[in-house]
Amino acid sequence: MQKMAMNEMELAQRWGLSPKTLQRWRSEARGPRYLKLSKRVTYPLDEIIDFEQRALHESTWQRGSDVVVTPNSKLYSARQVVAATSLPMYVLTHPKVREALGLPFIRVGKLIRFNIDEVMAWARRTTAEMQEHGIVDTSDPTEDRRSLLQAIGNLAA
Repeated sequence: MQKMAMNEMELAQRWGLSPKTLQRWRSEARGPRYLKLSKRVTYPLDEIIDFEQRALHESTWQRGSDVVVTPNSKLYSARQVVAATSLPMYVLTHPKVREALGLPFIRVGKLIRFNIDEVMAWARRTTAEMQEHGIVDTSDPTEDRRSLLQAIGNLAA
């Protein structure tokens, strides 16, 4: 008969963790799903394998990233994006402003990086939406840029 689940000690041994770590993970709703019958905790093998598959990464920058990065795309810091686009720095560096504006970014560990192509596509979409709503005047290109930056600043405030 093939084993269908592992107990806490077996899983802790498999992963080289303390059983206390698995207990803490359960209290924090982390780790694989488990089955609790009375006081006995077991982890179904398919849940363990699924959890391991989701935890598999090719590199550290992949974690938490909703933006698809191809091998050819280059990631830039906020300072580099500001230099290339003249966007206000706080639009890129303030988390709530980025979220409110829907600015695409990639988390690389604790760092925030930007794919310049994604940022430019976002800027074009944002400009088009502002033009539709009459927020940005398109008659003068320099005035257009100035009013766009001002409008983004107003939206972020």
